[in-house]
Amino acid sequence: MEKALINFSFDDGRLNNYTIAYPILKRFKCPATFNITTGFVKGEFKPGELTYGPPMTMDMVKEVFQDPTIEIAGHGYWHNNSLKDIIEGIVTLKGELGVEKLTSYGNGFASPGTGLNKDTYKKDMEIELEHIDLTYIRLSLRNMSMKRIRSLARKASRILHWPFLYRLAYKDTLMDEHDDKFLYSIPVLSSITVKEIMAIINQAVMDKKACVLMLHSIVEKNAVCDPWDYEVDKFIKLLQELTMLQDKGLLRLTTSMDIFKNLR
Repeated sequence: MEKALINFSFDDGRLNNYTIAYPILKRFKCPATFNITTGFVKGEFKPGELTYGPPMTMDMVKEVFQDPTIEIAGHGYWHNNSLKDIIEGIVTLKGELGVEKLTSYGNGFASPGTGLNKDTYKKDMEIELEHIDLTYIRLSLRNMSMKRIRSLARKASRILHWPFLYRLAYKDTLMDEHDDKFLYSIPVLSSITVKEIMAIINQAVMDKKACVLMLHSIVEKNAVCDPWDYEVDKFIKLLQELTMLQDKGLLRLTTSMDIFKNLR
């Protein structure tokens, strides 16, 4: 890759993705990927069953889908990783949006809870999912080397919040080549500082690699209700830092599908 590629990948289809995150993304002209749990946005979950907050409506999803900077991807129908649920989620979502594919290159899927087993996919799912034009599967972090050290670094960084520890913990999650259909992502929890995230971003810039940041909710300051809530002031600060680097030609903000297309 000529430069680092950075993606915000939002899971579930939570209402604040539309009311808070989306206007900020538009303000910064920042592409992103919204991974939609189809049954959730269709109102078929009981309150609090998936998350404490409400979902986007399907009309909101349809509106966002019309924005060429936003990728819509699947996240299951009932937020699980069974073959049936993956297919039902994507097929129903395509039907609601009135399209044959969620993008011109095919359909993306973010594994709920990042729980999809790669061996199970290869053995029991691959052929069936090719029939629905599944292009990539986004998982969570990966460790290719120094697994014990990186695990200890993750645990220590949750307490100390030292940027170099965060970089060490997640460096293996950066990508520059294909691993079959899999993309890897760094989970962004409410406790993570902007400096920590920028440490791994700067590593991606230096190595000219791709980085997918997995988020769930953007909430108002001091309104954190679960570990997946990220406060809006930190999100804005992060976007300011990233757009400055983009303006300098050091990285490009994009979608998960675009990252998959650009991997070797």
